[in-house]
Parts: sequence; structure tokens; C-alpha cells
Amino acid sequence: MRTKREKTDYAAANGSTSGDTVDIVAYMAVRLSNLPRTWRASSVGTECSLHQLAPYIGKLKTRLAGTLVEQYSQEDDVVIDPFCGSGVVPLEALLRERSVIAADINPYAAVLTRAKLFPISDVWRALGIATEYVSRAKVLARKRNHRVTAPPWVRRFFHPKTLAEVKTLADLLRRNREWFLLGNLLGILHHQRPGFLSYPCSHLVPYLRHRKFPQAKYPQMYKYRDVEPRLVAKLLRTYARFDPTRIRTRRSFYKTDIRRLSMRTKANLAVTSPPYMNALDYGRDNRLRLWFAGVRSHRKLDEALPTDEKAFTVLMEVTARRLGTYLKPKGKAILIVGEVRKSRSVVRTDEIVRSVFENKIGGWRLLDQITDSVPDIRRSRRSYRGTKKEWVLVFVKTR
Repeated sequence: MRTKREKTDYAAANGSTSGDTVDIVAYMAVRLSNLPRTWRASSVGTECSLHQLAPYIGKLKTRLAGTLVEQYSQEDDVVIDPFCGSGVVPLEALLRERSVIAADINPYAAVLTRAKLFPISDVWRALGIATEYVSRAKVLARKRNHRVTAPPWVRRFFHPKTLAEVKTLADLLRRNREWFLLGNLLGILHHQRPGFLSYPCSHLVPYLRHRKFPQAKYPQMYKYRDVEPRLVAKLLRTYARFDPTRIRTRRSFYKTDIRRLSMRTKANLAVTSPPYMNALDYGRDNRLRLWFAGVRSHRKLDEALPTDEKAFTVLMEVTARRLGTYLKPKGKAILIVGEVRKSRSVVRTDEIVRSVFENKIGGWRLLDQITDSVPDIRRSRRSYRGTKKEWVLVFVKTR
């Protein structure tokens, strides 16, 4: 619960006061200018361990998401994220006792967000269900003599027996809508460490590391890897800093894009990071996990993303209109976008978003804008083509 001072601060930040007059503009300038300091430090060792379910390129900082949810909403408010990605905003909102509406068209994002919003309620129950599915998968794989239909590029990542068992297990979990277990399985799909299932491979983006770890020198890294002990260990890590009893508010997920999202409930706050001009290759960089999630052509996902300023502007027009219908009167919409560097040009996506929301579509007013630098270590692309700055734009509905 908020203290009396916190309630006064919240009221000022949201445009209403009681008692003494508050200079809202001055308040916002001071309060928001300090926000980046609260999210700049790493939270890997302190955040809810459910955030570390599986890697996701371009994932929002958990402290950023949590700070924005905390600052602009109250307990029992409804928070929406129509481009939810790996579910950072929905989970942070849920942990703060907000109701959540999340959506994304990416099948990998759908698995991770469903896993975070609807986890199995007890670690021991999760372990029991997981080991039962693994046993069934091994029996089925043996009956098929560990033969599996998979393209050559997938086969290169796994021992044949491991591939057969993991593919069979993933199919069982998908068929039975066991998204929480599937999310954990995808989280240990590829890496060079012993607790993962592939041959030596990078963790975020699937690239084999044969040169650094040649089979002749590291034969143990190319042997069969049993999925059961690795999935059990992964589940224990997932529950390490996660208490399922904390999740009590309503939540829903829709596997759709913002153009087709239909809601019955109005939200108080939207916090989202839309895709911007192929700054990130969601399909290509998640291609191996997408394949085990049932997607046979990852290229279609990247082809559907905005690739230039015109397409991004159109997407922002749709977003401004749709958020206007999703939010209650005086509701807030917070968009996190990054600058796009292509060749020698730099695209200011923040200027596009502001122009669309305030001028082209209307009905929105910019409360504040925060600039946050993205250090090289957080960028998936260290060449010219990538993101070096992020902007947090806070809009309020005016009609």
C-alpha cells in the first residue's frame, strides 16, 4: 500500500491534487529526471527469477518496467502491453498487484509470456508434471528409434538422441498447452554449458562454436544430453526467487497484433515497446527456439515487422488509435523506442511517435520524455546497425 506522501506524489504525477496546489510540470521534471538512475544498475541477481526463464533479444530492463508501472499506476489498476515480447512488463505489473492484459503475435513471445502469467503454482508439482512428460517423451522417442523429422540446420545443433527426445517433449508440451514447462525447456535449448541441451553454442542467438570448442579436443561436449536432469535443474532455478502465491490479480494473454486485439476491459495504463524498423531480428535470432515452438519459417516474422520510416509511422498511427480505445479517460500510454542507425543515417523514432500521437492522430499530450543510453554490452548488434539510445515517452489521453 502507498503511504500518504506516496499517494500525494501519485496524484500529482497523474494530474490531480487535493489540498495544497502542486506544480505538476516542475514535479514531473524532477521526478522523471531521476528515474533512469533507478533502473540503470543490473538486477540479474535480485529480480524475480521468472524473468530469466529464457533469453529474448531486445528484452526491456526489468527495473525500467517495474519503475514505470509503480510510478503511473496503483494496485488493482489494469495495465496493458500490446507488444509484450518476453513478458517483462506484464510480469512486473502482476508482481505489483495490477491486473494485466498482454498481447504479441510472435509465437516465442507468446510461450514466454503465457509461462510467466500462468505458472504452475508449486515447484514440486511442476517437477512432478515435468518428469512425467519427459518419461512419456523418452518412450515415444524409443518407439520411433530416435528418428525425427528436422531440417539439416536444426540437426547440426544436437546429438541425434537428444534431438529426438527434446523434439518429442516439445511437441507433447505444445499439444497439451503446457506453456510454463515449454518456456523452461526453450530456456535450456542451446548454450555451451553442461546444463543445456545443444552442442557448444551461443546462448542468445543460435550460432555453433565449433572453432572454440572443437570436437576432437572437447568430445564430452558433443555427447548425448539427458533432458530430465537439465529440465529439473532449470525449474529449480526458475522458482529460486519466485513465489507463485504473489500472483493474485486477473491476467489475460492474446496471441495477436494490435490491429486485431479486442478488449472488453478498459486499462488505466499502457506500457509497451513496439518494434521499430528491423532494429532487431526477432525471427532470425530466435529461429531455433521458434522451430521447437512449432514455427517452421522464422523469416515470415521478420518480414511482418516495419522496415522503414513509412511502415513504422503507419504502425504508430494504429497504436495511437487503438490505445485511445483501450485506455480509460486520462489514461497514460508509455512507449519505449530506440533510435535506429542504418548506414550513416540516424532515425529519431521518438520524434515520429510524438508527431503521430500529438498531431496526426491527436487526443494525446506528452507529459515527459526520458532519454536512456544503451551500453554496448546490452546491444545485440555492436556495429552501426543498432540502437544506442532509448526514449521513454509518457502520454496522457486528453479526450
